[in-house]
Amino acid sequence: MSYRGKVVLLGAPSVGKTSLLARYVDDIFRDEYMQTIGANFLVKEVDLKNIIHNIDIKSSGRNQDIKERGLKLYFWDIGGQTDKLFANEYYFIQAVGALVVFSLNNRSSFEQIDFWIQKLKELSGDIPYIILGNKSDLERTIDKDEITTMKEKFGCQYFETSAKMNMGVKKAFEALSLQILDDIK
Repeated sequence: MSYRGKVVLLGAPSVGKTSLLARYVDDIFRDEYMQTIGANFLVKEVDLKNIIHNIDIKSSGRNQDIKERGLKLYFWDIGGQTDKLFANEYYFIQAVGALVVFSLNNRSSFEQIDFWIQKLKELSGDIPYIILGNKSDLERTIDKDEITTMKEKFGCQYFETSAKMNMGVKKAFEALSLQILDDIK
């Protein structure tokens, strides 16, 4: 049986959480916007062969065990409407990791990162998470210095992605997978 865990995707509406997930799990992108109501659910078996060498596991037996068993992640794309979040809080329970997403061309979504990380810690505890600046293919309105300050504040990894152009998506999801595996050991 593979290692398993729930990962939540969090962020304001229309930042591209659903598109990122569709690109990573099914390698598709849809131009039309469809708002997530409640949550969307997808499963992906992470191919550990390409990333297992990046895990610092002291026991070679443990390393082999992880390679043989694999990692199956259950992704929950949480709707970004904060006024309806109370109905979705149970999706956070027992999460082992999170992607907190904002749009590089939407200041309001960037300003909501604090809210989403606070909510994640409140409901899921101290679990691995990374922050994604999505829509890197569009003109950015968030200054790189602001992003550097935000990274330092939260002390977590940050990636810029474009679900549309398939840039940085796999790398970001694999980075989170590594953090989850490090947390399991």
